[in-house]
Order: sequence, then C-alpha cells, then structure tokens
Amino acid sequence: MTKRDFFRILIKLFALYSLILTVFYWIPSNYIYTIYEFELLPVLSLLLFTLLAVLFYYALIKYTDNIINLTKVDKGFDDEFIKLGDLKTKQILMLGIILIGGFLLITNLTDFIQYTFLAFKDKVSAKSDYLFSITEEFGSPDDYFNWTYSAMNIILGYLLLTNHNRISNWLEKK
Repeated sequence: MTKRDFFRILIKLFALYSLILTVFYWIPSNYIYTIYEFELLPVLSLLLFTLLAVLFYYALIKYTDNIINLTKVDKGFDDEFIKLGDLKTKQILMLGIILIGGFLLITNLTDFIQYTFLAFKDKVSAKSDYLFSITEEFGSPDDYFNWTYSAMNIILGYLLLTNHNRISNWLEKK
C-alpha cells in the first residue's frame, strides 16, 4: 500500500465517521432548538449549517487528493510504500501525529459549528430564550469557553497535520 493510498483511506474514513456523527448526533441535538418556538431563522440556520457540514464532508470524500496535496501528509517518509511490519520510529511518530491531528480536527468541527450556531442564535434572537437558561450541556450563551476550546482544537489539529514532519523530527531527537 502506498502512503497516498493509506491517507486516502484515512481521510475518507474520517469523513464518513463525521457524516455519521452529524446525522445521528448533531442534527437531533440541535433539532430541539428549532422546535421550541418554531421560528424561521433557527430552522433556516440549522438547515444551512447542516448543509455546510454535509458539503464539507462530501468535499473531504470527493477531493481527497487535493487535501493530501494541500496538507502534504504523504511527504517526509523514506519509502513510497508503507509496510506495516517494517515501520521505523520516525514513521510511527508521523502516523501518530497525523492520526491525532485528524481526530482533533474532525471531532471538534461539529462542536465548533454547534457553538457557532448557538452564539449566532443568541445574538440575533429578539428575546431571551428559555432553552439557553436551562441548558447545562452547552453552557450559557455568554460562556464562550467551549466555542473557543473547539476552535483551538481545530487549529491545533490543522497545525499537527501540516507540520507532522517537523514535529516527528523534533520528537525523534528528544
């Protein structure tokens, strides 16, 4: 298996996993915000953010080679082929960094979109919403800690993906 094939499979599995999370977790958990007081703006916002998430995951599946070229995750390895029984320390570090960065990016993307939706809904709502005051899972609308936390994890995941070679070189020296 070539490195490029391995990362194609990995990115497509990430996209499929995230799409399943969006359909079975994100949509139902945000559905309650749209049906509490049926208003047009929250319904349209939920549909728009869901469409954006689905389009993002579709782009991950469709344009996998472009993503590999952009992040250069297949560069920096000694061999063109990955032999699972013949991995060196640097290759294991690089694969681990790429996996951690990918998981950080994918798992926090849905939370970031959800907190963006909540912040947007809070800023545009004409009156105070009862759901915001009783929801402990997402915090109060003035509490932007979780939103910032998910954004920082997305940035960290992206940096790990794009700088995996430098980080593995640094870790190997240590």
